[in-house]
Amino acid sequence: MFESLEALTDPLIRIRVEAMYRELLDTDSSYKVLLLESDQCFQQLRNALPEEQQKAAFLYEDTQLSLQAILERSIYLQGFKDALYLFNELQISTHS
Repeated sequence: MFESLEALTDPLIRIRVEAMYRELLDTDSSYKVLLLESDQCFQQLRNALPEEQQKAAFLYEDTQLSLQAILERSIYLQGFKDALYLFNELQISTHS
């Protein structure tokens, strides 16, 4: 059962998180500036490396992106659980 729930939620979470990133880019100028600066800095670092170390930098970046995706999913699910808990607590307190 858990696997089927996970299979259903993963695409929804990915879509929602991607939408949130797009919204941040459109509405938060600080986020956009920091994102561009971060990308530029990483490009400079990668370009300054010898070719054989550029592969290691690429693998590092790829690993970081994978870690970020796992973290985003966990944070999203925990926020959902927290909202359900809060909703349940509010229901209990209004019926008491």
